[in-house]
Amino acid sequence: MAVTPYLIWIALAEVLFYFSGLIVHAAAGRILGPADYGIFGLIVTMTILIASLIGNGIPIAMSKFLSEALAKNPKLIPAIKRKGAISQFILMAAVTAVFFFGAPVIAWLLKDMSLTRLFRISAFIIPCFAADSYYFYYYTGIHQFNMQSILKSLRSVLRVLIIVGLGYFLSLEGFITGYIYVPLIVFILAVIVDKTVYARRFPKNSAENFSAKEILLYALPITGFLVLYQAMVSLNLFIVKAVLQDDYLTGIFNGAFTISQIPNYLFYALTIVLLPVVSHSMADKNNQKTIDAISTSLRMMTLLLIPVVALIMAYAEPLMVFFFGSQFSGGAAVLQVLAFGLGLLTLFYVMSSAFQGAGLVQIPLRIAIFGTVLNAALNLILVSQYKLIGSAIATCVTAIFVIGVFFYHLKNEFKITLKISSLFKMILAGLIIFGLSFFLPGGHLLFIPFGALLFCIYLGILYLFKEINESDRSMIKSMIPGLRKKA
Repeated sequence: MAVTPYLIWIALAEVLFYFSGLIVHAAAGRILGPADYGIFGLIVTMTILIASLIGNGIPIAMSKFLSEALAKNPKLIPAIKRKGAISQFILMAAVTAVFFFGAPVIAWLLKDMSLTRLFRISAFIIPCFAADSYYFYYYTGIHQFNMQSILKSLRSVLRVLIIVGLGYFLSLEGFITGYIYVPLIVFILAVIVDKTVYARRFPKNSAENFSAKEILLYALPITGFLVLYQAMVSLNLFIVKAVLQDDYLTGIFNGAFTISQIPNYLFYALTIVLLPVVSHSMADKNNQKTIDAISTSLRMMTLLLIPVVALIMAYAEPLMVFFFGSQFSGGAAVLQVLAFGLGLLTLFYVMSSAFQGAGLVQIPLRIAIFGTVLNAALNLILVSQYKLIGSAIATCVTAIFVIGVFFYHLKNEFKITLKISSLFKMILAGLIIFGLSFFLPGGHLLFIPFGALLFCIYLGILYLFKEINESDRSMIKSMIPGLRKKA
């Protein structure tokens, strides 16, 4: 898969979006303290889990059909867009109503009825996120990645200003209601841009029609996968709350969980591009292009994922203190274990978009079902005995099984594997920089420059091992505007 400038801008927008989220969580942790931050984490995690996962299924499916129409029949785009909007509205209205009126049941399951009112406030996050998500994937489907990046970056800025501002003045409820206003504002701006710019490029044609059934049939397994995947990685937070009944420990765990998701957000941009690229190549019946896109993405992601996870594990304590304050330092050991497990699950999540683009949505769905059941069972067993570290271990064990099954299907369906020699070199380089971290200072903010140094050392080791070759260097140069013409 050729690296193009839009991939870089999408990646930068996603990195900015994630770090804006870290700023929000760091501010919440410092303003609210561990106990109320634990409640904030429960409310926001569950609501956004529903909003972004159930709400993303139809837009992702719409994005696939839009991308195919762009290649074959652009006149279909307005019809696909219209049916996607109607389906999204009906589904999310129903989900919002169920969540609002089911808030007492959720609070009862978590053994804390005081959460009912907060869950009902957060219910209004769902339709706003769903509306924003619809336009995000609409721009993906018509390959307007630049506009997508702009809107995502704007949302990053707004959520720091609005959510942290409201949280500062209104405490816990302010942090929660801020999540309502931010996507609503971005959605309104997206509509204005669409009506004034992009709608003119794809005028409505009454002769063209598209069945909503096609979108829904494709969206159903994707929605199931997204819900199950996020349940697999997030349910430990809810089990910790329900089993331990300790808001302080829940807050500590939520802090470690938030930082351990750094790899997921760093590589999320790849899922946005990989799905339409694979869909487009499959529509053109270009099997070699499909294989090249998937294999290149897998190799580059693995190469960059290993040092990120290694550095999070190496600097777990200073990361916890940097983002949340010294009162969260006790979560460092949990973060070290979680970082490994969620790193593996990030690889599974990102590369699953290749299966979705190829129409093989049932495979990642079945793996996610298996992983969710396994993680839930292990958490229920280990949390009561080993508390927070038990939950982190459960996630790691689950991740190892999940990634093993996933690689089996990757080889079976696409004939793609990572070379054992390449993987060995990457892991060895990762272990070397992890070991070197013990000889370098990491207190205060020193972990930032020394972490960057270790990352460079990692790349240097791979270059000496001849794992990074000239084509990789050309790819990196093509990412940098000033060097693009020279590459």
